[in-house]
Amino acid sequence: MISPTVRGEILVCQFPQAPALECSTNGLTVARSPMACLDAAVTRKYAGILIYFAARKIKARDTLVELCSDLNEIPITCSTRKCVSLLCRNRNLLVKLKESGVEYVDIRLPTGSADPWSMWERLNALESSLRIDFHLSRLCPFLRYKPISDQNEMITCAAYRNRMVLGGRRLRDVCQSEAYLQCEFYLNPRTNT
Repeated sequence: MISPTVRGEILVCQFPQAPALECSTNGLTVARSPMACLDAAVTRKYAGILIYFAARKIKARDTLVELCSDLNEIPITCSTRKCVSLLCRNRNLLVKLKESGVEYVDIRLPTGSADPWSMWERLNALESSLRIDFHLSRLCPFLRYKPISDQNEMITCAAYRNRMVLGGRRLRDVCQSEAYLQCEFYLNPRTNT
């Protein structure tokens, strides 16, 4: 159990249909929309802000990036430690989050529950697996995402002129891990010449 002095008050933003909280809500302020999160964030100073993002729609990612950017620009929240919890690694989204000022990201299982106090402990321990750069370093820079519906994307390999669709084992075990550093396409990308 964390001491109350380490815990502090935490703002938890969940949208749109985030998992149920699996912990005591004492010391938590829960906001269930980006606007509610911003409203709560400017009304008082929090020890931390945790954002649980579970949207399936691709366009909802822009709302997340905008929220994070706003939280990093508002004087009362710009120095507050923030962490975004996502359902999957997406290089484009992680790059945009980093550009908006996000430093910490947690990738959770789609069936996983939300435990803000556990994440807060990991964040206070400065766990390296929460750093956004850790996640970006494990994703091949040649990953390309093309929307094929409002919720799905086709992932291709730009090192193979976007002619190779990625998925399953190759995507998981090579392109989304440090193994991409030994990938034949990463080492010898085919150019459009």
